[in-house]
Amino acid sequence: MTEQSRYRLENGEPCVDIKITAREQLFDNRDPAPFRERDLHPELSQYLLDAGEDLLGYRNFRVVFWLDKPDPPVEAEIELAFQAHFEAVIARMRRSRIRRRRTGQLALLIAVILVIVLLALAQFVAQIAPNSLGAGLKEGLVISSWVVMWRPVEILIYDWIPTRHERRIATKLLAAAIDVRAGKGPAAPDRAGVARPR
Repeated sequence: MTEQSRYRLENGEPCVDIKITAREQLFDNRDPAPFRERDLHPELSQYLLDAGEDLLGYRNFRVVFWLDKPDPPVEAEIELAFQAHFEAVIARMRRSRIRRRRTGQLALLIAVILVIVLLALAQFVAQIAPNSLGAGLKEGLVISSWVVMWRPVEILIYDWIPTRHERRIATKLLAAAIDVRAGKGPAAPDRAGVARPR
């Protein structure tokens, strides 16, 4: 079974079905009321991110929230909460990327200074101790000079790859069509208190 086949299709479009039987399933109850619209329940948020990753290859998909009974205030709140939550997720990722880039630039500057110092020290050791001990110390200092470069290179070149993937998922979720429907929704096994899509 492929990941995509777990999701119900509606007019050729995959649907992520979320069954809401209690308000607590939707919101993070640890939040104070003024910020409630920004934070979905952590398990629901993770479930949506997992579904977004599964369906990343699709041009469009739909997130359908199913309520046992019609409730217009909650229906409006769900769509607002969904949009605000993933806007906040993307904003956090953007801030994190900026912080990481600044950290990488500072680490690179420090590493370059250390490389210059260590290589100069290696040349000095080679001149004052031309024996095998001096050669060993010189090689150790040269190796150390390149080791200090690893972390800045990792931050600036490699760390952005998983972050970019996560940002694509969150952006795709933010662009997804949101439906709030009354009814029990399609039958599916429950996972972590949230309806699991087929």
